[in-house]
Amino acid sequence: MKPPGLVVASCIAALVYVGVLATQTPPLPTQAIEPFSLPQRPVVLTEDMITRFLYGFAPVASKVRELDGRGEARQRTAILDKTSADYGFASFADWVDTTNTIMVTYHWATNSDPRQEVEKAISTIPTMANLSDKEKSDMIEGLRAGLARVENAKPTPENMAIVKRHLRTLKPFYELWAPSTR
Repeated sequence: MKPPGLVVASCIAALVYVGVLATQTPPLPTQAIEPFSLPQRPVVLTEDMITRFLYGFAPVASKVRELDGRGEARQRTAILDKTSADYGFASFADWVDTTNTIMVTYHWATNSDPRQEVEKAISTIPTMANLSDKEKSDMIEGLRAGLARVENAKPTPENMAIVKRHLRTLKPFYELWAPSTR
């Protein structure tokens, strides 16, 4: 079990990362699995989807790495759509949305009060002597924007119930999606 301070530090780092992303203009879509990504379209989860995700994650993620930057985007998309369809997903985009929905739901199931962690992080920023006032302001703004995005992505009680039944099984996937700062 991780010490509570490490868990809190990891959560704060994740929220800072999300906050910084919230203030950036979105990049062009890439054929990759992005850490801390919110789903473009949240998915209503079922037990079957969790099973398909668990069996399909390694082959689909492997195909993503294999195709990274190779060939035309249309060709990569077609290959990824087929690989995702082999595991019951409508398309690669559907697989990504399902993956991100599961991961965001896992995060909420294991970190139910992001506001408290963000407020604590914000309170430490003014004491950071190595940052300019502008950098401090940007960090605070980024944290608040990230918190708003995270709060808006709060999963449904039904999705929470399904993911809570699979916390132990999903933990290694979550750790890939939200790598801790060690």
